[in-house]
Amino acid sequence: MDRWPWLLAALIVLLFVVVPIALITRARRSKRTLAELPGDLKALAGDLVRLPGRLRRLAADPRTPRKARWALIGLAIYIASPIDPIPDFLPGIGHLDEAILVPIILVRIRRMIPTDIWAEYFPPRARPGTD
Repeated sequence: MDRWPWLLAALIVLLFVVVPIALITRARRSKRTLAELPGDLKALAGDLVRLPGRLRRLAADPRTPRKARWALIGLAIYIASPIDPIPDFLPGIGHLDEAILVPIILVRIRRMIPTDIWAEYFPPRARPGTD
């Protein structure tokens, strides 16, 4: 069975349903206007494209704690593995386990890494309109 149609469907749902809801919720919490959402979406897309490379370099940095390195390697194996708790070929929910577990694991990994090392690979983004 070909997986590409399901991957494409999951990506479309993610981009056109989940991300806009998250951005609207974020805008409301931070008192930003809805007109600023396209810029936020563009920045988020750029961050997602750069994320694997940044995480790889972070895991290769000798200052990164060993436990965090192993967690990053385990996360990469989990994402690349065809064996999942929820099979990826199920429409709509196939990638749900990755969409839920990956951010939770990344938050835990972030807590293991010292702030100065994390800031080298993930510098804080300046907010438009704040000086």
